[in-house]
Parts: sequence; structure tokens; C-alpha cells
Amino acid sequence: MKLKKFAFLLALSAIWSLQSCDNNDDESLNVPVELQNALSSKYPNVTNVKWESKAGYYVADFYDQYEISAWFTQDGIWKMTETDIPLSALPQEIQYSFENSEYYLTWKVDDVDKLERDGFEIIYVIEVEKQNQEVDLHYSANGTLIKSIVDTDNDEDEYLPVQLTEAIKNFIYKNYSNALIMEVDIENDRNDKYYGYTEVDIIHNRIHKEILFDSNENWYSTSWEVHKNELPEAVRNVIEKQYKEYNLDDAEYIEKANDTKYYRIDLELGETDLTVNIDSDGNVIP
Repeated sequence: MKLKKFAFLLALSAIWSLQSCDNNDDESLNVPVELQNALSSKYPNVTNVKWESKAGYYVADFYDQYEISAWFTQDGIWKMTETDIPLSALPQEIQYSFENSEYYLTWKVDDVDKLERDGFEIIYVIEVEKQNQEVDLHYSANGTLIKSIVDTDNDEDEYLPVQLTEAIKNFIYKNYSNALIMEVDIENDRNDKYYGYTEVDIIHNRIHKEILFDSNENWYSTSWEVHKNELPEAVRNVIEKQYKEYNLDDAEYIEKANDTKYYRIDLELGETDLTVNIDSDGNVIP
């Protein structure tokens, strides 16, 4: 009986040790000199630093007006800094955009983060919640809502940047000069038709655009939102004549690698939603 009890305790100890390796905030964490030098180089005035390991990275937690976490690779390369800021510290453009969003009056702000990441523009994330729902709102510094993501987990490394290949970066900078790269996502749902595709969010000529690349890094499509008054007259005429009983909910312009170009129009009538694709000449296409 004692032998069984000892074996059980030994197994528990092994499990605890494995879990500790994934997320170690022990004060005895052995931090290489290269990492400490990298932190001092980027943040020369910080003190009282607490190191921990998360998802294979070394994370330096410290306080400098706000709570800050700086993420480094094991060889001392900085990848991300996450700063926990109050809502009032957001740029005015973001505050204005959020206050005019559907989330402002009925959702509660749970957290606000400023994200600085290697190779990307600064992103601000407002985490809102309502009952059992949580949504992360990603904004650019000029107040553009880049995306809203339903938060279904609490992955601590969810904001780490996905590194773009040279082929994708070259395509973006060649075709969208002076573009600002904001976000990168790779579809990992095997049931999704775009599994393995890479989506890159950019700001180009002050317009938020989504660029999609297939699993072989070939350009697949680019899309961006357009306002009703920006739609070609031929497109507006089709909507007003053929779908006059519907309300226009959303519209975006899409161009694909197969040279297809059209406007995707989202319409609604009560509880009924309808999506229609119309080219610039007013032709409804499948």
C-alpha cells in the first residue's frame, strides 16, 4: 500500500515538473547573460525585473509607469512588448472609434494592451466582455479597427508575431508601396477551406486591406471595406432596383489572382441575410 502511494506521489511530482517547464516564474530561473544584456539595451532604466518562461520564450516583467512584459527568444532576440494601459491612455483616434462602435455601450472593457512587435506596426487591443462572451478589438494607432476576434481561450502567447516569409514580404512591398504590416494570421482549422492560408492585414494609403496568400505563398486575393457612397453607380443601381427591400449592411471590394474583381455586398431584411457579388459594370456574378 505504501509503495502504491509513493508511486502515485512520484507521478504527481513528474506532472507538476512538466507543467512548470512550460510556464516558469520561479525566482531561481537561470537567465543567460545575453538575455539580461538584451533587456538592458532595449530598456536601460528598468529595475526590479522578474523573469519567467512562457511558450519557449523568456519574458521580463517590470513596471515603468505601466505593467510591461517584454518577450525574448532564448538567444536574446526581442520579439514583443506588451504594455497594460488604461483606456484613457489610448490615442484619441482609437477612443473615438471605440466610443462609436457597437461595443461601447453594452460591453464592459476588461483590459487594454499596447503591443509592440518585431517587424510589425503598433497594435492596441481592447478586450471587452458581456456575460460569457469575450471579444478582442485590434486597433491601429490611427483608430482603424483591424479585426475583432472572439476570445475562446487565454493563450499567453496569442499576440506573438507570425514571421512572414521573404516571398510574401516582397510581394507586399512591391504591390503596396509604403504599406504598414499590422497583423498576420495563418488559418489552422483543417475544416476551413482556407486551411494553411496566410492572411496579412496592412494599412495602405490609409486604407485597411486584407491580403490572402495560399499555402504555397502565392497571392490569392486582396480585399477592403468600402462605404456606400464609394460604390460605383452601376453597383448602386443594381442594389436599389433588384434589392430595394433590403438594407445595405456591409460592402467590400475584392480582387483575386485569377483577375476577378467585384464588390461583395451584404444585405439584410429582418432576420434574413443575403450576400451578392457585383462587378463594377453592374453584373451580378456567382
